[in-house]
Amino acid sequence: MTRNGTFDILTYKGVGKDIQRFFSKYAVQDENGQVLFDFFDQNGKLVDREVLSLYRSKNASYGISTLNISETMHSIFISDSYASLIFFANQFKARISIEDAGFVVLGAAFNEDLFKKSLEELPSKTKVNTVFSSSILGRVMDCRVQDLIHGRNCSYRLSDGSVHLKNLKTERTSAEHIATFSLRTYCISQGVLQTVRTFKPKKMGIKSFYELNYREFNYSK
Repeated sequence: MTRNGTFDILTYKGVGKDIQRFFSKYAVQDENGQVLFDFFDQNGKLVDREVLSLYRSKNASYGISTLNISETMHSIFISDSYASLIFFANQFKARISIEDAGFVVLGAAFNEDLFKKSLEELPSKTKVNTVFSSSILGRVMDCRVQDLIHGRNCSYRLSDGSVHLKNLKTERTSAEHIATFSLRTYCISQGVLQTVRTFKPKKMGIKSFYELNYREFNYSK
């Protein structure tokens, strides 16, 4: 395995070397050319890895991985996939300064305690952004991030084509059809101010920035 800051797959897929180096702190390229991203527990022990190969991406199930968290950062971007974050950053590199931003990647088995610990280091005026997929699970994660940042405790249940949510403190409940559910409609239903900005691919039928790159990469060949 090698750690040299750039990766053959990402170069092949059009990701700039500056973006690659930024996200390389916990990444290695194995003998098969796959990129492996490390995830850690509360003690800093390696517990899982995200795997990116030429034609697929497998998210980590456990742990958390953070980059560039500091008292001087202006914004933070949160996702459940290094691949989506990297392709997002590459697409928006003219609009965001990654050197001034922090990044948090969550394992699929979302560990609230690990996430809350990462939030403890955030400056009070940090702009919070999410880069989850546009699937219903990704949209629920947008809401859970907003909840945790503001100390809210809500439950989410999918049933009969709708998202049923309940504020466990105020007992306030609401339901929204899966097709229209979003962080925006959630905040409206709960009467709270939306403070988290969400980034989703704008192309119809594309759920993540990884998928967007995958489609463009394959259809251009």
